[in-house]
Amino acid sequence: METVRFSRGHTPRRGQTMTEFALVVPVLLLLIMGVLDGALLMFSVGTARYASSEGSRVASQMGNAANTDMVVVGVIQSTVGTTRLFDVTEVDIYKLDQDGNGNLTPDPTYFNRYALDGTPLISPEPWPPAKRNVGNGTSDFIGVTIKYTYTWKAGFFTPLGPIKTTAVSYVRLEPQSY
Repeated sequence: METVRFSRGHTPRRGQTMTEFALVVPVLLLLIMGVLDGALLMFSVGTARYASSEGSRVASQMGNAANTDMVVVGVIQSTVGTTRLFDVTEVDIYKLDQDGNGNLTPDPTYFNRYALDGTPLISPEPWPPAKRNVGNGTSDFIGVTIKYTYTWKAGFFTPLGPIKTTAVSYVRLEPQSY
């Protein structure tokens, strides 16, 4: 059996490798989990934005049909219901006022609020679909806002708390008569 001899100043490096591994792995895992959680958050933002734009598109097409709001909430529910990454806390459907410069602002008196299951949070509805103007050249603008909460999936970011945010989409109602 041959013995290994080291020249002066050289020692086995087995302990150094384990120490470096122990220092690098937690940082690497933190980075990987951060990227993964960030990707899930961005996916949630994109899904909520898509759901609000689909909801406003459907509301625009349906105009002043009696079941417009329930169909809009159903479209949003079917879009965000495919993911369990975030929780929708409220769906708002409201009228927008246009000023002389073309800027749109929500009208606080015409604001319908719903839970994701379609339950009205304000009763009676301040802006029932039958009162929406769908005349040619005079139709109303409608807004759809989804309020949702994203909860961090990796335990590292839990102390930051959940993120509460919104997805908003505005559109003009399609004229129902010409």
